[in-house]
Order: sequence, then structure tokens, then C-alpha cells
Amino acid sequence: MKIEDFDSIQDLTTPLEVETALSKRHDAGLNSFWLSHGDDRFPAINIMVNGDLAYVHYFPNDDHPGYASVGALPNLSRGGKTNFFMHSSDEPNAIRNDAVVPFSSALKTAQEFAVSKNMPKCIPWRSLALDE
Repeated sequence: MKIEDFDSIQDLTTPLEVETALSKRHDAGLNSFWLSHGDDRFPAINIMVNGDLAYVHYFPNDDHPGYASVGALPNLSRGGKTNFFMHSSDEPNAIRNDAVVPFSSALKTAQEFAVSKNMPKCIPWRSLALDE
């Protein structure tokens, strides 16, 4: 599986390699990772990390808006938002707290995706398609 972050691209296969790659942080505990297989652009997963929090987005193909992680962390304000960064110099992406998951869940998602291109089943997802 290919993992791309703010400044590197790696091809990794083992759960430990995936964990090591996803543990990399920049400026104040931030990073964003794109996961895919080989030269295929899709399916893909984007994981944005802010400290111990993460937002996970699964893209099945280029014609689908994807699926957002579903979270219910008690320490995040209901109806609030948490800032994540897609790129190191970008403006923040304010993600609804109901889509924020612990980093540990994002890691399990990545490890499952390393084994199969299918949408990981270890976390709940919400479709962003209007007709679903």
C-alpha cells in the first residue's frame, strides 16, 4: 500500500510499517495521509490527524464523494468542529466533531485497508452521496 504524507511517499505492507508511517507528525502534531494501492488512484483513503484525533475519508472511485468516518467522542463539543489540515500550508479544514475519531481507530482503518481495497469495516461510515 502506498502512503503519502506532507513530505514523503512510502510503499508499505506490514501493520507495524503502517503504524510507523502514520505516527509521523509535523507542526503541533499535524499530518495528512493519502493511502492507495500501487499506481491506482482509487479506492483511496485520506486520514487527517491532529494530535490524538483523526478524520478518515474513504473514496471508492472518482465519481463518488466518498464516505466520512463517524465518531462520537465525549470530550468533543456536540455540534462543534475540529481543525485538520490537508496540506502543511493550507487553511484549516473544519471537520464536524461527529466525524472525528480517535487516531487509534484511524490506524486500524489503515491497517485493514493495507490488506484489502474494500471500505474498511472497523469503523462506521456515513455516505456523502446525495442519493444514498
